[in-house]
Amino acid sequence: MNLARDLPLPRDAGMSLIEVLVAVFIMAMAAGMVAMTMRAPADPLEEAAARLERDITSAMDLALITGAPQGLKLTDAGYQRVNWQNGIWQPTPGGAVNFTREISFDTSRAASSLIGNGLGNVSETPPEIILDTTGTAQAAPMTLERGTQKIELTIAPDGTVVWEAPNA
Repeated sequence: MNLARDLPLPRDAGMSLIEVLVAVFIMAMAAGMVAMTMRAPADPLEEAAARLERDITSAMDLALITGAPQGLKLTDAGYQRVNWQNGIWQPTPGGAVNFTREISFDTSRAASSLIGNGLGNVSETPPEIILDTTGTAQAAPMTLERGTQKIELTIAPDGTVVWEAPNA
């Protein structure tokens, strides 16, 4: 066994510049693919507006299917789904949605009025969003807010919800 013959020459040791560049390129491609598959953190205000939009659409569909008017009552922490039964608005089981992360409705413009039950008595306040069995909606524009961010939601008479993100 000839030791001098089996050892690599100094010029053959290590990696060439091309081999290093290829290895770096492959690692950069792998890192780029991982970064592209990662989801950007969603804005909580936009998530709340999208949830409200889905719930309004769902309540409109339910009103058309069941033949019972549906509504959404605004609360301090979110909103409550209600339906019209026996002449009064009753909360639906599991219909309460509480916002998280300091999100609330701007209630400075909300004007709630009392309605009568036909007998001269005032029974309760109606929901701020009413979806009837003919496919129409009654609602004033509302604002979701979180700190200084705001999203204005407008509900069209056909139940379509239109809103624009604050940073769009």
